[in-house]
Amino acid sequence: MAYFCLYFYVCALVNADSRCKNKLCINSRPFVCVDSQIAHSTKDGSKEKTESEGEPMQRGYHWIVCAVLIIGEMAGGGLVALPSSFINTGLWPGILMATVSAVLTGYTSVQLGDNWLMMQKRWPEYHMPCRKPYPEMAYRAVGNIGSAFVSIIIAIQQFGMSVVFLLLASNNISSFLYSFWQIKINFCFTALAVAAFITPFLMLGSAKDFWQAGFVATFSTSIAVVLMIIGVHHDWGTCTPEVDFPPVVINNFFLAYGTIMFAYGVHSVIPTLQNDMKIPNDFTKSIVLGFVVTLILYLPISILGYLVYGGSQGSSIISSLQLTWVQQTVNILITIHVTVTQIIICSPLSLQIEELFRVPNQFGVRRVIVRCTIVICVLFTALSIPKFGVILDLIGGTTITLLSMILPAIFNLCLIASSKKRQLIKNSKQSQDSIYASVTDVFHHNSSPLLVMNFCVLAFGLIGGIASTSSAIAKLATTKWELPCYVEVFMGTLSFKGEGGVVSCCGRFKNITSMTGVDASGFCTL
Repeated sequence: MAYFCLYFYVCALVNADSRCKNKLCINSRPFVCVDSQIAHSTKDGSKEKTESEGEPMQRGYHWIVCAVLIIGEMAGGGLVALPSSFINTGLWPGILMATVSAVLTGYTSVQLGDNWLMMQKRWPEYHMPCRKPYPEMAYRAVGNIGSAFVSIIIAIQQFGMSVVFLLLASNNISSFLYSFWQIKINFCFTALAVAAFITPFLMLGSAKDFWQAGFVATFSTSIAVVLMIIGVHHDWGTCTPEVDFPPVVINNFFLAYGTIMFAYGVHSVIPTLQNDMKIPNDFTKSIVLGFVVTLILYLPISILGYLVYGGSQGSSIISSLQLTWVQQTVNILITIHVTVTQIIICSPLSLQIEELFRVPNQFGVRRVIVRCTIVICVLFTALSIPKFGVILDLIGGTTITLLSMILPAIFNLCLIASSKKRQLIKNSKQSQDSIYASVTDVFHHNSSPLLVMNFCVLAFGLIGGIASTSSAIAKLATTKWELPCYVEVFMGTLSFKGEGGVVSCCGRFKNITSMTGVDASGFCTL
């Protein structure tokens, strides 16, 4: 009963969303909400500028709120997975790769923000809310094919990340129930519960309608980091003398690249977040604060986890924490984080699909159908592929590398070049939309330092992405798969998977525990 009350309460909130009320919603390119008083297009496609660049929108959030949303979207899944990547890279290469990736992805995030500001200056209609800003950026930079490609990549990434977060949350809940109350519930059932819980919140319009989720996610992750440090310190004296550092293997090294890129994979939602800001010009501040705080959260846990647990870590550092109350409290905090983060990351995917089917940008039956269908598909995929580590590596090496490293750099060079190219055309009868930059224009109209920096980013992304994807596919081919639980239900073989211990104990054989008076055979996951 409480759940249905919450559902109707959220429905009432989203029904109050009148973003397009008394406005003309343009269904052609670009799909934006334009105030009915804005002047019609002139012959060359330009519009009377009704707002100065960077002027506050009537609705929107502060740049600090945007930074918190960025931290909230990144830190949860990355905090769980990043420490295990250090096993594949070694300590110092891991620190270097994590830091360089943070700097480069932060740089490309700033470029995405600059791209959007250029678009707002050149096409004033982008001062109004836009349902799919990243594909619109691709359209303005390289044309329709680029827009379609970005839309597909974003859909794949957001869907994959939703699957990973649903698996992580449901496994954490199952582990929590078993550790404290010996309740044996298969993760498939907890996945159903998590999916049912988040569905009402997914009915909200866009990120600005649920900005509080970012604060919840960031707060829960910050507390989790403190507790992780306490848990690692507790295990230090017992585990450090027995720590085993496996040799670095080239295939695993590139798998680590995919994991690290996943940890910084916020770019698909960045244009949406900036589009919902009160003052988009402040977006660089949000990026700097968001990435600095995230790196501060990542590095201590990754370094300590490697030094104390070494190769005994599984796909998540949480399972290595032997102090039970710390482990399970962190489990719950990370579960809270990834659950509310799903609301953020599903927003671009939902908006894109709604535009594809011309769903009105307000709460209604069609929005409910689309977003419930997305949840059902995510749930079905999670139940079919329960090993999130494999999915994480593949997503990190492919879609996240494209959206975080390669495409922002290309779009930035193209938009700058096309803007300068248009300025040089006198008395042109061409519309603004038809001015695109050629390869020659890119080299001619961009400065040498910018070209060098962007091509370094492209090289880092291409080499790492190709190698990481190849390693992930090879791992995928050798992974041992289990029957999906919806098949096991009919076969009568569905059982609880967590018996025999929920802790990845330290040492080469994963059988050393820091807990006194505890039988390793019943405590450790051997």
